[in-house]
Amino acid sequence: TGAVGSTFLISAPQAEAAVTSVTFGFGSVLDSSDGINNFPTTPDLGTLFVVGSAQGGIQIAVGHPVAQEIGRAYHSGNPSPYYGITSFFASGTVIGNGLNGALGLGYFNSPNPGLSIPTDQLNKNIGFQTGTGKWGWANVSWNATAKALTINSAYVESVPNTPITISVAAVPEPSRALLALAGLGPAGLRRRRKQAA
Repeated sequence: TGAVGSTFLISAPQAEAAVTSVTFGFGSVLDSSDGINNFPTTPDLGTLFVVGSAQGGIQIAVGHPVAQEIGRAYHSGNPSPYYGITSFFASGTVIGNGLNGALGLGYFNSPNPGLSIPTDQLNKNIGFQTGTGKWGWANVSWNATAKALTINSAYVESVPNTPITISVAAVPEPSRALLALAGLGPAGLRRRRKQAA
């Protein structure tokens, strides 16, 4: 899997709470080839557990069903308080302190149809807690056909147990954004040639 889009990092002081932009060790696209692992945030704000594949079929999920020390994600709590379909949140939602439902393993896809999201989801927001107790949120897009999860952007509070508020404008689809950027180059060259003539 390759990274999609650009990643920007903002350093944040650790003495006081500050929202920090982060990326994960697997890059910005997760599919079954990523396997099961604990992926660190960059900069180091704790790990988030991700299931890329598992015995019994392809599974894609974020968070861990039991162990808080390796990160958890908000989910529906159905069929278990430890795991369920990943929950999506609107801009302005405060993430933290268990206010948004169950924490554990949030599924996007599973051999169990009850744990699968069957349709594409573009620019949705998920909430999570890293292994060091820091609350965060990510803007993601889910391709239900390819069973691939794109992490468009992610943000974490630098101080443990400090809630974070989702604040995001609509993010363009990566394919459209890349096409738009690709079209700017030739257009600019054409303008310059016309001016030179």
